[in-house]
Amino acid sequence: MHQFIYKKEPQAFSIQNIKSFASPVTVLYGGKTGNSKFIAEQLREQFQKYELDPSVISMSDYDVTNLADERYLFIVVSTRGEGDPPGQAKAFHKHLFGKQVGQLPHLNYSVCALGDSSYEHFCQTGKDIDAQLEKLGAKRYSSLVTCDLAFKANAESWASFLLNKFQNRRNGDLLDLKFGTPELGPTFTLRVKDKYPLTSEKSTCEINHLILQTDHPDFTYQPGDSIRIKPKNPYSLVVKILILQDYSHDTMVRYKDKKISIEELLVTKLELTNLSEDVIKAYQEHTRNEALKSLLNNERELFKYLQLADVYDMLHDFPSSIEAQDLSQILNKMNRREYSIASSSSETPDEVHLCVKQFNYSVFGRDRIGACSSYINKGLQVDSTLKVQLIPNHDFRLPEDEAPIIMIGAGTGIAPFISFMKERNAVKSKANNWLIFGEKYREHDFLYQKELETFVKDGTLNKMDLAYSRDGAKKVYVQDVLSLQGKEVYQWLENGAHLYICGSIAMGRSVLSNLLSLVQEEARCSNEDASNYIEDLKQTSRLHEDLY
Repeated sequence: MHQFIYKKEPQAFSIQNIKSFASPVTVLYGGKTGNSKFIAEQLREQFQKYELDPSVISMSDYDVTNLADERYLFIVVSTRGEGDPPGQAKAFHKHLFGKQVGQLPHLNYSVCALGDSSYEHFCQTGKDIDAQLEKLGAKRYSSLVTCDLAFKANAESWASFLLNKFQNRRNGDLLDLKFGTPELGPTFTLRVKDKYPLTSEKSTCEINHLILQTDHPDFTYQPGDSIRIKPKNPYSLVVKILILQDYSHDTMVRYKDKKISIEELLVTKLELTNLSEDVIKAYQEHTRNEALKSLLNNERELFKYLQLADVYDMLHDFPSSIEAQDLSQILNKMNRREYSIASSSSETPDEVHLCVKQFNYSVFGRDRIGACSSYINKGLQVDSTLKVQLIPNHDFRLPEDEAPIIMIGAGTGIAPFISFMKERNAVKSKANNWLIFGEKYREHDFLYQKELETFVKDGTLNKMDLAYSRDGAKKVYVQDVLSLQGKEVYQWLENGAHLYICGSIAMGRSVLSNLLSLVQEEARCSNEDASNYIEDLKQTSRLHEDLY
């Protein structure tokens, strides 16, 4: 948790102090999941208790010309993909780093950055905005705060410091603010209508198509949106932890003011298959393990460990006799997983379809399985029910006009493009559509083969290029196809096409690298001009990324 220290003794607190010191305060938020908005609104709620009323504005709705008049600006922002700003923050970010913005010596600011420490560019957008505001002469009202997946404690600490400083409170009168519970949005109970494999039995991976019956009038989605699911942890992993720590499966612990067995808690409530920096820090503080302290002080090694390890690894590699009750307080609550929708409500109004890959892999000599993928692929059968939330993805939507689109996806990254094609087919769109899809083997991994071939035949797909990395002597990936088709790709872009990329972060990085090269070659321009061309595609919402 971040700790804030005053550099000088603040003045005595009084209501008169508040009113005389009070100036307009603006709180900006930008993100995808709603966490940034939640923190911003909680900050306003806390300020309002003391006769202060900040303006809370989405970064997408903020008039950037107002920066010149702001005195206090508090920003809550997340990061996506390769350290890029979320859609809500794009225009603000562009202005802040543009040539038109002037110096801001009058501005007092503070940034709360949200992220996931298992990603390389953790909280990068917030870090960039914080540094840029300082560069523009603004005064940092408090240090940058970075929040991991379990964001509440750090966000509460940030809000407490801001309000305490704003009110000139003394040490004996400091507030320790507590936020409410974030609203996840409505939860829908859906029934499994059908489930079938998309890959052959000889495939190196299992990918299933899941059809869920909706039957809810409020369950309305757009192509590009996602479903969020709370999984159950693999029972085999839970058993390993119980044995390692010598916990009895029926040991009772108190969790959120209720008694529950440690076994049930580990299966249904706590995050086990992913680690975050805040969990490792909390575990180290409890155990005082020196080796773990060294890991935390080595940023590169810590990042590598977070990429590979799970909770069992942490307990095994840095052993302690931590009590079950203490462990339950250290671990994060279970993360919900998001899956892109692979259907169109225009075609099947009472259904929503998902494409789910089973994650089986080995790390540190131990076999692993994904929590949510095994829950869906192994645990759910026809007529099973599951609870979901609908997550709009405003940054990954079809163009409102009949603009052409180029879709680049690998593996399950094809899911939203199936949704796109079904939608354009259902509404009888005349727009041009081009798909570049990649997998390992054509014979075993051609996902949605029948549907795609039908789309080509009926003209929904004007062009389809396939890249199979294991079929030939030379590996071919989607980014290679992009380069080979460089001239036509550039022509489509010049004719107003939108470009969509969905799949792994590594794939997205390679696609953007090759896109830069082909623009430079086809436009016969410098690297800088090609970079500006791609940046313009992003800023005009014609380059869309959904990377994970």
